[in-house]
Amino acid sequence: MVNDFYISDRASLARSKSVKKINKAMSSPGVLPYTQPMRALVYTAPGKVEMEDRPRPMLQSGDEELAIEFAGVCGSDISGFLGHSALRKPGLVLGHELVGRLRDGRRVVANPLLSCGHCPACLSGTQNLCESWKLLGLGTTPGTFAEYVALPSTQIYEVPDSLTSEQAILAEPLANVVHLFRIVSPPAFFRLAIVGAGTMGALAVSAAMRIGARDVLVVDVNEARLNTMRTLGASATVNLTGPEGAAEALRIAGRGYDVVIDASGNAPARQMAFDLCRPGGQVVLLGMGAQKSEVNFVTSIRKEHRVAMSFAYTPVDFRRSLDLLIAGEINLTPWTVRLPLERGQEALEKMSHNPGVSLKLMLQVAASSTN
Repeated sequence: MVNDFYISDRASLARSKSVKKINKAMSSPGVLPYTQPMRALVYTAPGKVEMEDRPRPMLQSGDEELAIEFAGVCGSDISGFLGHSALRKPGLVLGHELVGRLRDGRRVVANPLLSCGHCPACLSGTQNLCESWKLLGLGTTPGTFAEYVALPSTQIYEVPDSLTSEQAILAEPLANVVHLFRIVSPPAFFRLAIVGAGTMGALAVSAAMRIGARDVLVVDVNEARLNTMRTLGASATVNLTGPEGAAEALRIAGRGYDVVIDASGNAPARQMAFDLCRPGGQVVLLGMGAQKSEVNFVTSIRKEHRVAMSFAYTPVDFRRSLDLLIAGEINLTPWTVRLPLERGQEALEKMSHNPGVSLKLMLQVAASSTN
């Protein structure tokens, strides 16, 4: 059953209008819905996506079909688009972040990380470590850069119309940050450094300010994004473009930070995370930009650095993430951009090579949306 959330009379009226539109789109006399084609943005070659007609998803027992209104572009989608992801091959519909509607018009978001529910990891509450996990837009599982997707009803969360699509689309990426801080359990009034000022870095700054961080440094090579980090609450930022950048970051760090998050994943960023960490502090590896990288482990061993690796989230993390968004605690709307699905090539190129100040890009899939 879809997770319940209170809907006002006004929202119910808006929902009834959406039901008529969705039912009209989803049905045609004498034709089964899943035999009708849908529009999809398909990854066809490194650096290239194209619009294609694809079959509608076939529902399995317990599944719901979602009509996608907006699909978020994640850093992992960019990695796939550029040909850097071994698990994203040409022919795949990318994407795993969504805001959509069910057939009855209810507006929803969805946890795109599927787990079996019965392996030791799932039974212990670590569904992100499931032995057979799947993710929308990865491997052979079609993603959200399309008009429809099918998911088990247990993955679906209803959202109020007061939550804008720009806010709701953050439920999945923010769940990663909620999970990270839950497993790290930083000390009270901790000093935090973040390597990487992208979406995950921005969400980490915003979340950290709400759990007791008192001194936050962010380093990156994008000055526009560093300005945004200061707006979000970072007490210091350093541009690492020039040779003097690293020295300045280390000067500000002093003895080092209690917790350092690598939200980038490239080799220099990983080493910088260790360099900024105090003796006895904790380095958290979140970014997956590079498969392999060298780290000066001898120095870190002598400093007794503790290393944690954070992957995805559990259903509990996803629910907490959504609650934060509904409460208005986290908001990246000023740095969020909308483009239609048909301009997917332009959108992915922008976020790959020249994101500027933009932190989140949303592909508008539905022809029209009121949120």
